[in-house]
Amino acid sequence: MSSDNSDKTVFRQPVNKGDGTVVRPMPGGRAPSSQTEVPNTPVTPPPNRELLSGNNPEPKASFNVGNNTHHITRLDVGSIKAQYSINPLVNFATILIAVFSKTRETVSHANVGGLHQQLVTEIKSFEENAKEEGVSPEIILAARYILCTVLDEAVLHTPWGTESAWTQRTLLSVFHNETEGGEKFYLILDRMKSSPAENIDILELMYIFLSLGYEGKYRFVHNGRELLAQIRDDIFHITRNVRGEYERTLSPSWQGLGKGRNTLTHFVPLWVIAVVVSGIMVLSYSGLRVWMHESTAEVANQLTEISNNDFTKKSNSVK
Repeated sequence: MSSDNSDKTVFRQPVNKGDGTVVRPMPGGRAPSSQTEVPNTPVTPPPNRELLSGNNPEPKASFNVGNNTHHITRLDVGSIKAQYSINPLVNFATILIAVFSKTRETVSHANVGGLHQQLVTEIKSFEENAKEEGVSPEIILAARYILCTVLDEAVLHTPWGTESAWTQRTLLSVFHNETEGGEKFYLILDRMKSSPAENIDILELMYIFLSLGYEGKYRFVHNGRELLAQIRDDIFHITRNVRGEYERTLSPSWQGLGKGRNTLTHFVPLWVIAVVVSGIMVLSYSGLRVWMHESTAEVANQLTEISNNDFTKKSNSVK
């Protein structure tokens, strides 16, 4: 795949115009991550969208995928449901994030052309939703570039992606007329890090892709993984400084039920309960004594007879 980094797409720093981006609050606080800490951005997919299912449309004639139907591993993102988070970009890119993660793990795909068409449609939907949300055009443009870049890398590093016509019609070439974005991804990242408060949403989006395995130019760099780990750490600390510390307690607003209502003591005085319990104990003890007496009466009579016989014999021997 040829490299074209002539920087056809111009990214300008967004101007802070107050509340330019509409932010929706997320109830319940933030949750900590597991091995790799991801900023607090639970996500929501666009409704009624199923990418990479078995019912993909047929590919266009200009996107010939050839015969690649053997050993098919179906990519099915399943049912992804989440509440709206404080990051609209991550909300609207949920399906694309899931596709990126799933694609990297697949060995083959039955309909690469159909996948390409659906991803183009999904990226356009992402743009429309972001515009309706009030995200600035500069951020939408940069986010679209990032989505195209990471998805192209995910596909082109699979056996079925390299054997298809994806290299002649990458997502980046469709939307930005470029063929390689592995280096510009990090140029965008550096620009966005210079104003983290205004660019927090796109920084978190980029952090998610880096955490899911995107490498870009660092795939071919010595100690690339160590450098990527440092980049992720830097973004994490930047986003934490902007978002604030996440809530570490499982339920910060937890409260006990307090004094229960409608308990037995509300209807019956304690002294009545004590009398009843004492009566039950006395009856139980008396019943136990009677049972023991009846059970041992026969044995006691036999012992008494034996004792009487022994006494009679001793009396006769004395006489």
